[in-house]
Amino acid sequence: MDYLLVILATVAVIFGGKAFWDWRKNRVPQLDLEELEDERAQYLQENFDKATTDFKFIEEARKNITDKELSAQISRLQHVAKNLLTHLEKNPERIPLAYKFIDYYQDRAVKIVKQYQDLEATELSTDRVRELKEKMKLMLSSLDAAYEDQFEHVINEQIISADAELKVMEQQLDAEGIKRKPLEIGARDEYDNVRIDTDLLDRPLGGVDTEQLRNMPVASNSRRPNQIGSRVRYTSGARREIVQGFPEHKRPEIIQKKLIQSALAVFFGTVGAHKFYQGKTFQGILYIIFCWTSLPTWIGFIEGIRYLFMPVEDFYFQYLDEDRNKK
Repeated sequence: MDYLLVILATVAVIFGGKAFWDWRKNRVPQLDLEELEDERAQYLQENFDKATTDFKFIEEARKNITDKELSAQISRLQHVAKNLLTHLEKNPERIPLAYKFIDYYQDRAVKIVKQYQDLEATELSTDRVRELKEKMKLMLSSLDAAYEDQFEHVINEQIISADAELKVMEQQLDAEGIKRKPLEIGARDEYDNVRIDTDLLDRPLGGVDTEQLRNMPVASNSRRPNQIGSRVRYTSGARREIVQGFPEHKRPEIIQKKLIQSALAVFFGTVGAHKFYQGKTFQGILYIIFCWTSLPTWIGFIEGIRYLFMPVEDFYFQYLDEDRNKK
């Protein structure tokens, strides 16, 4: 009976999680416009709807583009656009500040992507067509700075406010005679903790051996980063994750694979279905050979629960990152 309850709970979590991500992916963003006048509210909603529609079109088109370089470029654009739209959804009064992004930059991105799709449909590979495709890719790559510039323009008031607050704080510290010390990468503080700016670890530092910084010991009472490959994750305090190399735009797809692999391990682990799904044929055959015992069943069940509750980033790097798994 306990085994049946665990199975039912696992199924509920798997399908519940999939339903949640499907809802999150397909949900229509809604602005809170109750306190605004009707005409202004309608204007803001129409502009936001246009921006959202254009974003969804580009996202769907990206999934069907076979050129990996172009798909990656569009993903970078979409990442900035998604963050901007999320900000506008929470701050609808700032939508007019993003008019150039909505009516020009993203609108032009849609047209370029449409034209690229039309050229792809012709299956022509003449010099002129290839040259035109390269120009389109170059133009889309130049939109990176335009998107970011528009986002900065939208939050300019926040930037000014934060800058002013910092200046006031600096004046207060100066008035009290408190000196501000620059952060020394790799230096130890009064508690013998090593101070490391993890954002700079992968950048060349003049006169500093970054590999040496990575291997530098950290005191046990410090906020120690967990490093797995190219990832850095803080594990204490207010949790902040820095995951490099993780394809954020593929998160829903990775979650779906994680749920499928978990379900196969739980329900069909006796015959090693999850191992065949991973492409580990030899291990799957071993499961079949020993399926007459209860060992593969219990191992599969435990692995399925592990897959289910494993962080998405860890699952990707361990089972889906081909470059890392080849090493």
